[in-house]
Amino acid sequence: MKREFRRPAPDDQPTAGGLDELLESIPEGGSYGPLTGYRDGSRVRRWVYLALVLGVVAAVLAGRWYVGYLEEQRRIPTPEYQLAEGAEDEERPDVLVWTSGIARLGLTRQQPGIRAIVLPDRIITLAPSCDHAQIKVDVRDGETTMLKVVVGEIRQRPREAGDGG
Repeated sequence: MKREFRRPAPDDQPTAGGLDELLESIPEGGSYGPLTGYRDGSRVRRWVYLALVLGVVAAVLAGRWYVGYLEEQRRIPTPEYQLAEGAEDEERPDVLVWTSGIARLGLTRQQPGIRAIVLPDRIITLAPSCDHAQIKVDVRDGETTMLKVVVGEIRQRPREAGDGG
């Protein structure tokens, strides 16, 4: 169905005088409309943008600080020991011999520390990539029945007749 519109008569005025029609002359006192509102809101908009940018920067800085804080909390503290007056490092043994029973033993590269644990059937040392380690062992009748690495990484090798203590 085709809509048909009435053709205006030659003496009809082209407009009916509604508010949505163009004005013949611009009124005094400035212009009004959407662009005026946009221009008037620019100062507030700048403050909002500035607050958003500062908020993002503050959030990034706070996030970096928090990640560093969490890494510091996760870091395992390195114990520090002081030898007694007159003690010599060379005289102090750095090998621990364990022959029977359940124990939780530690290894460390830091002086004065244990560098090797000698069990009846094997020798435990630190892995090259590790500075500290703890193990839990159970030795019965000259044989290691349980060996569990609690912290760190270790290397083990079989004990030969002349090895260790």
